[in-house]
This record gives sequence, structure tokens and C-alpha cells, in this order.
Amino acid sequence: MRTEEKVFFCIEKYQMIPKNSHVIVGLSGGADSVCLLKLLKEYKKQQEFQLYAVHVNHHIRGEEAVRDEEFSKAVCKKLEVPFTVFHYDVPQIAKEEKLSLEEAGRNVRREAFEKVMKNIKVSGRKMIALAHHENDNAETVLHNLMRGSGAAGLGGIRPVSGEKDSYIRPLLFVKRAEIEKYLKGQGISWVTDSTNEETEYTRNKIRHQIIPVMEEINPQAVSCIGRAAENMWKIEEYLQEQTDILYRKYVKKTGDTFCIAKECFSEKEIMQSYLIMRVLEQASKGKKNITATHIEAVRRLFKGRTGASVSLAWGLTANQVYGDVHIQSRKEEENGIYTLEWETFPYEKQQIPEKTYTKWFDYDKIRNSLSVRHRLQGDYLVVNQEGGRKKLKDYLIDCKIPRQERDKLTLLTDGSHILWVVGYRISEHYKVTSQTKQILKVQVKGVEENE
Repeated sequence: MRTEEKVFFCIEKYQMIPKNSHVIVGLSGGADSVCLLKLLKEYKKQQEFQLYAVHVNHHIRGEEAVRDEEFSKAVCKKLEVPFTVFHYDVPQIAKEEKLSLEEAGRNVRREAFEKVMKNIKVSGRKMIALAHHENDNAETVLHNLMRGSGAAGLGGIRPVSGEKDSYIRPLLFVKRAEIEKYLKGQGISWVTDSTNEETEYTRNKIRHQIIPVMEEINPQAVSCIGRAAENMWKIEEYLQEQTDILYRKYVKKTGDTFCIAKECFSEKEIMQSYLIMRVLEQASKGKKNITATHIEAVRRLFKGRTGASVSLAWGLTANQVYGDVHIQSRKEEENGIYTLEWETFPYEKQQIPEKTYTKWFDYDKIRNSLSVRHRLQGDYLVVNQEGGRKKLKDYLIDCKIPRQERDKLTLLTDGSHILWVVGYRISEHYKVTSQTKQILKVQVKGVEENE
């Protein structure tokens, strides 16, 4: 099958370009994006749609970046495609926002595409065409494999993705060598990014060192990886559909709290994990960096006891409440309460140090769900080994803590019983003893453990 036929078949199979739509090509000047622009210009002969090109100058490669911009402009002029260029100082943006150059570059490209889409005022669907090809997909799959990704990561790059399927990749089933062969056959030139040859980048190592060895074993390795990836993202789609069903069955949301019913844990382990991930994504409003560690921490809560709790990413906490698990956002920043992080582990007679902002408790003595809050009427501490109680108010007076400061203190509580007045003392009742089996370690977030 010729290159044009492969690309046009892909467009039609995944219904990428409806009639009267608007397609914005990300044009770098490299072989991939130039090929994509040329083929979409050809596809216009059999489908009615509007074609645009966007080039982003990242100000990373000096004169080479200027060359790429001028070349892209000339290509669009020759093909009679509307051309827009954006300038971003990506090194400065990366520094200010504490991002890698790669991540900052992705962000500015996304911003540029969105600006162009907003400027298209006429009706019709709008989508962004990216020049990812079969080799890119194989590199992505291998990279994700080495990072321990699940089905979603091993599914690689999707032909269509994004909100309302706004990103399309017509070249996804075409190899890099085919792209260059097609351009040479058409008498079309392109520019080369010199950083593509540098092997200190992980993806470039995969491209120049790993894939060539795989192709020595099987010349069709790249295509085989692509087919395996297609199967994996079909599996991922099925698992997500099953997660939708389980979410409706087992999850209830009240205010900012998500409750996962204990019955969920009669399901297969993989579906438990998918459901927990879905809840964490919802609770964190789609934030990144939710990992398998966080998912497993929530799963362990179901096997624990009421009151067990764990601190998760993005200010989320999970609490076990009579078999169910409640996941909610901590709102410490809004009310002046310290963010606390905790973990549990077996007590093996290790020495318990004396620290101001890290404390250790006998986990098995906790009777209720732990809370982090300000003081309430009826709060008390146990102040001696005989179990003698003291009202929190009296303790604070004894410590000569000013009245205006008392209501601002952060408290870790088990009902009305105070485990810890943060920055001050803990209750004698919860201290670690020779009889302790499980330890709860609690630390103020952002404070070194030795403080």
C-alpha cells in the first residue's frame, strides 16, 4: 500500500476529518510534519475541509530555530496554506515554572494550538493534526514499558485523542523511512533538528540504539510493536468501560468526599485498581503523579480497621470507615491547619526519637477515624501513665499559650481525645510502649524529619 493510501485509510478508518472541519497542522519543518501537511493538502482533493499550519519557535537552538521558522513559512507559501508562527522563550519558562524543557515545550505548543482554534470563528469541528508516526509509537511503548506502565502506557500513542477527539495523527501507521522516501519522491525537502542525534536523551537512545538491535532480530519490529500497542489500547478502552460500570455501582460523592463501598473489594484486583485510580483522578481534578503506590495504599485500607488513614498525593487523604474508604481533599491552606503526612509500619523495638514536628503513636489504640482540625469544646489529653485526663483548654493555659493563638493550633484527634497538639505534646495514652504492635508515624509536611 502506498504512503498516501495508508494515510487516507487511517483518516477514514478513525473518522478524523469530517466534512467542513478545520485542521491545524503542527509544522516544525522536519520531515514528519512537512509530509503530514503535504498529504493533508492532497486529501483536500477528496474531502472538503480547511487546512492551517502553526509553527512554534521555542528559542532553544538559536540560528537553527530561525532557519526552521523561515523554512516552514516557505513551505506553507508554496502549498498555499495559512501560516501562523508563535515565539516562546521556553528555557526561561521552564526555569520560572520549574519544568523540564520538554514539558515546557509541550505546554507552549498546546497554548499556541488553542489560540489558533479560538481565532477560527466560523462553524465546523476543529482539530489539531500531529505528525507522530509508527516509529514514534514504538519508541513511546518501549519507554513506557521500561517505566513500568500499565495497559494505558503500553497502548502507546492513539490515532485520535483529547477532549472531543481534538488531536488526530494520520501518519501513525507509517514508518519514518516511508515518510522520507515519499518526500524524496515528491521532490520536497525538509530540515533536521540537530538534537535528534544526541543520545543523552532517553527517547533518542531508544531510537538510535535499542530499536536498530530489535530490527536486526525482526525487521518488522516497529510494526509489530505498533500492532501490540493497538491491542493494548483496545484492552484499555474495555477496562475503562468496565470502570464506568463499577464507578456507578460502588462510588458515591457527597460534597468533596468520595466514598468507595467495601463491596468493591470483591471485584478482581485489576478492577479495584482502575476504580481507585478513577476516584483519585476525580478527587484531584485530573492532576498528575498519581502512582501505583497511592493505589495500593488505598487498597490496603480496605484490609485494615476503622480509623486507618493514609496521606496521598495532591492534598488527598483516604480513611477507612467501617469497611468503606472515604477519599477527600485536605483544606489546610484555607483554614491555617498544618498538612500532616502519615504512614504505619510494624514496631520492631526500634528507638523512638524526640522530635518537634514528627511523632510516633501506638496505632492499635486509635478507636475512631483520625481528624486534623482546630480545637472543639470537650477536647482533652491523657497527661500521665495512670490515664489522668486534662482538658485541652487547661493544658493550653498551663503552657501559657496566648488566647488568640489557641484557636489556630493544629490538632490530630481521635474523637475528642487529642493525640497531638502539633508543635507541643502528644497524649500519654498513645505513646509507643513495649506492648505496641503497629506504629503510626505522623510528620508535618514540608518540615524535615529531624526537626
